[in-house]
Amino acid sequence: MSEKPRQLTHDDYTVGWICALSDTELVAATAMLDHDHPMLPTSDSQDMNCYFFGSIGDHNVVIACLPEETTGKVSAAIVAKDMIRSFKSIRFGLLVGVGGGAPYYSGAYGDDLEAEKLENSDSEEETFEDIRDIRLGDVVISLQSKSTEAVVQYDFGKSVQGKEFIHAGGKLNKPPNIVLSAVAKIKAEHKRKNHKIPELLSKMRSENPLMDKFRYPGLAKDLLFKSNILHVDERRSCKVGCGPLDVNLVKRKDRGDNAPRLHYGTIGSADQVMKDAILRDKWAEKEKIMCFEMEAAGLIDSFPCIVIRGICDYADSHKSKIWQPYAAATAAAYAKELLLVIPGQGIMNLPPIALATSKIIQQLGTWRKSDEEEKCLQAFRTTIYESQKNSNPDREDETCLWCLNDKRFLNWRDRSTSCLLWITADPGCGKSVLSKALVDERLLDSTPNDTTICYFFFKDTSEEQRSLVSALAALLHQLFKSKAGQKTIKHALPAFRENKDNISRNIHIMWSIVESIALDPDCGKIVFLLDALDECQSTEQKDFIKKLKLFEIQQIHHRTARNFKFFITSRPYWKIENEFESLISDIPRIRLKAEKQSESLRLEIDRVIRAQVSRLDGRIASRKARERLVEELRKVENRTYLWLHLIFELIAPNPRIDTETVTNLFQKLPKTIEEAYDAILKQSGNPKLAKRLLHIVVAAVRPLSVFETSVALYMKEDTRTYKDLEIQELKQLEANIRHICGLFVTIVNGEVLLVHQTAKEFLIVPNDLLSFARVSETWRHSLHPRESNRILAETCVWRLTAEITWTRGYHEDLWRYSVRNWVVHFREAGIQSEEKIAALAQSLCETGSIQYMAWSAEYTRYPSDVYFPKSASPLIIASYFGLDAVVRLLLEKDGVDINSEDEYGRTPLSWAASGGYDLVVKLLLANDRIDINSEDEFGWTPLSLAVRNRHEAVAKLLLEKNGVDTTSRSYSNQVSLSLDAVYVLKDAWRINKVLRSLVMSYSWTRPMAELQLNEISDRIWWKEGEATEEWLVRTNFTDLLLKSVKIRLKGRYWDKQEEELVLQLTCFAVNGSFVTLQDIRSRIRRLFLAARGRYRNVLVSNILPNADVDETGEFYLTGDVMLSEVKHGSLKSF
Repeated sequence: MSEKPRQLTHDDYTVGWICALSDTELVAATAMLDHDHPMLPTSDSQDMNCYFFGSIGDHNVVIACLPEETTGKVSAAIVAKDMIRSFKSIRFGLLVGVGGGAPYYSGAYGDDLEAEKLENSDSEEETFEDIRDIRLGDVVISLQSKSTEAVVQYDFGKSVQGKEFIHAGGKLNKPPNIVLSAVAKIKAEHKRKNHKIPELLSKMRSENPLMDKFRYPGLAKDLLFKSNILHVDERRSCKVGCGPLDVNLVKRKDRGDNAPRLHYGTIGSADQVMKDAILRDKWAEKEKIMCFEMEAAGLIDSFPCIVIRGICDYADSHKSKIWQPYAAATAAAYAKELLLVIPGQGIMNLPPIALATSKIIQQLGTWRKSDEEEKCLQAFRTTIYESQKNSNPDREDETCLWCLNDKRFLNWRDRSTSCLLWITADPGCGKSVLSKALVDERLLDSTPNDTTICYFFFKDTSEEQRSLVSALAALLHQLFKSKAGQKTIKHALPAFRENKDNISRNIHIMWSIVESIALDPDCGKIVFLLDALDECQSTEQKDFIKKLKLFEIQQIHHRTARNFKFFITSRPYWKIENEFESLISDIPRIRLKAEKQSESLRLEIDRVIRAQVSRLDGRIASRKARERLVEELRKVENRTYLWLHLIFELIAPNPRIDTETVTNLFQKLPKTIEEAYDAILKQSGNPKLAKRLLHIVVAAVRPLSVFETSVALYMKEDTRTYKDLEIQELKQLEANIRHICGLFVTIVNGEVLLVHQTAKEFLIVPNDLLSFARVSETWRHSLHPRESNRILAETCVWRLTAEITWTRGYHEDLWRYSVRNWVVHFREAGIQSEEKIAALAQSLCETGSIQYMAWSAEYTRYPSDVYFPKSASPLIIASYFGLDAVVRLLLEKDGVDINSEDEYGRTPLSWAASGGYDLVVKLLLANDRIDINSEDEFGWTPLSLAVRNRHEAVAKLLLEKNGVDTTSRSYSNQVSLSLDAVYVLKDAWRINKVLRSLVMSYSWTRPMAELQLNEISDRIWWKEGEATEEWLVRTNFTDLLLKSVKIRLKGRYWDKQEEELVLQLTCFAVNGSFVTLQDIRSRIRRLFLAARGRYRNVLVSNILPNADVDETGEFYLTGDVMLSEVKHGSLKSF
């Protein structure tokens, strides 16, 4: 290339080109320049970018690359920010590089259908309804349509079932119309003649001889594997390690030439690399994504640009870098072709970004999270909390006023300090509608622009949606990504550094972060809204209320300045009222009862009646019929929002509503919600199929997609392949599900749900009736949980034992759900060993079978357990999952090794004890050959594993067995079995048994004691109640433990964890000597302060004469000394 002699200035550059990879994308970008320009001096001292300068056609282009070894939206945003700060004449940007492609073949993997469709396709340009044949080296260009965005920003959620697609918000700032017009021109020209990419690539290589690796790698290296084929061993190539290519590859039509194809549409952008074919297919179909990458999200809302990606892999586990150079070159070539058709004068006539520079730089220059802060934020993204909120309807005008105009709400809203408001209302009265309105309309504070509002809507539809762990993680995620995030996230970083993998699963850590933020005035005003607390898991619910009570008490009695408010809604259940009772007696204002607002609620429901009737005006024959309809609806005494919704759904199908129609309707119209539910289900044309569908929906561990539900609905024992199901297209599937159960089920975001929580309560046999065998003559209480789980257990086992090559593709055909949850349903169903399904389940535990290798490989991709048995026997696998029916079958086989060990040295008994599966433990203990004291490689025995995981029933079974060793301890000496057993087993003779062992083998370390604190705090302090607490004091248990704790005091600081250790243990020992925990905390803190301050020598010589002093002069305080101080207050004078 020749160089232009004229020296240009920063103001001469109108196009900003950003790339991410220096060894491929940057090389290709600079190779596309028609002319190189000399370097320019830095115009802004804060600009950290290094630039290449040149021209393409009429345009002067400045090119910047992300720093070496950095990727992602944060780095891209910083590069863009610095570029527009230095080059104020830039009119638009190009983000050019490589990405992972998302081909689409209508879910027909495994058959020849995709090849047939390609042969029959008349159109070169594909649509989602037809074929989208994306291949390596093709180019994807971000382009918005009426139904899709140019770029979709998303997060990977950490759900139990694997990762979920979570919209992260924001839209890519569109480039100027002249650029979009150029794209349209190129698209039109390419309908008539080929694009110029091959020509530009040939010229690039001829002018740059060293760029030989940027050549087309060859068709033989373009391998698209079926979605269910994983690349497990990274040391082996796909040809060697991914099975027979003729079976495992997707069959595609020969294109006839090697020229790249161009695709216009949506690009997905996240902070993690997409390398999961199943998720790729699911999200590509659902979100219309053509390509996955990591930088475009950093330019959302701020930097007007077009994104151009060359496809270098298929966003699956078979990723390699072979195609990166060529893909980078094809993307750069398209960018050049685009610039060549944009007239230079046209660009100069556009207003430069400089006119909006101050706004953009301010937006980009505000807090941009560091990589650590970004990872910390991502750690708390565990649920799709937005969809849980948005699944509720919006409020009608002039409703929810029973709350919004109430003095208690207004006083709570206008308070400047922390406080709690608890709203209670009966089912169907609109609690969740109210909560959604409070969030969406920002009605939770009198100065909403200065308040950060975070929310979580509990739903009893899956484990994560009823989990307090999920709720706290969601609240913190919203807080950290808000405008207050820069101030608040610093309170989480220390804990994140120590607990990267577990921080979002630990309630105590997350609550401590909340408390820390609440005490920081710089964090501003914060409101946490939690809707439907009654649907939270019961033990966590009780724990959370205790935390809320303590939070409120500390604010009131100690005048702790806090900036937090909590807004809680629930049904008026006694168990929740009982927990709040002591707090309500002291502070009555914290509760607002909708039950006491029945007249206000009825008036609001009447307004809704009129609004809903007005929407039927086109079908209402006369004014008289309209008034009659309103009158009849208002006659129902116990009308609620939910009842009204169901009634209007029943009325809606009538094409003509006259007075006679109204009369006939109300002769049979249900007067209660339960009557409405029964009427809806009685309309089903296929009650047997409807009942199976409802069994599936109520028992599912998580909400199932429409396709998953359909597979489960029609799956049979003899179903072997996808074709056997005769599954329809998605729209027909949705219509079919609605037809089977009518209004009883609803489809939200592609998931099949019951219309309301009360619908589940209507269907399922209550716990107090489970033991009574009966046949319900109505739909009410017609579903027994065991039968529901049996249906899903059979379905999942059938799915996993069907042909391995059965397509999963785009539709998530229940394979992944079955992998993760078949054992859950199997256990809950109470299946017996003589049943046929038990034998099929046994085949899934045969570790040498193809079925086992397939589902276990998928199961361990997103492990929910730290250890999964490796090199294990079938008996170990069955014991690990607690499958007592399968264990019984295996024990009946000749030659079974009951003491077989896996890679960790664990036996079937070890795994069963660790999991708390008492039925399996009983079966194993009945065998005379069982080794009850076997130790794994960490030194854990079955008993120590049971006690460590708090499985009391299993621990009792083991202790009753002759020869059990109660004195063993783990290899790391972190846990004493006898100490654990003391508080797990409260029977007197067992307590004496372990206490004797405790006295004989007394040698505790501080780490062990700290671990015990965590266990005691979880097991006793919050959950077990006063009886256990009194027992601890009576046996001097805490005195013994405290004597073993040595707290090292060094310099100005002490270990806060050590301080908390002593604090919690002391709370047991003082046995109510002080009113609150804060009193105990302050006395212990005073002791620490004295030990580090000017009274140090006095403290050592007079008050702590027996303190341990080392050779450096540092000394240690033992827990019993601290206990004495807390009891007697020796340091009050200090």
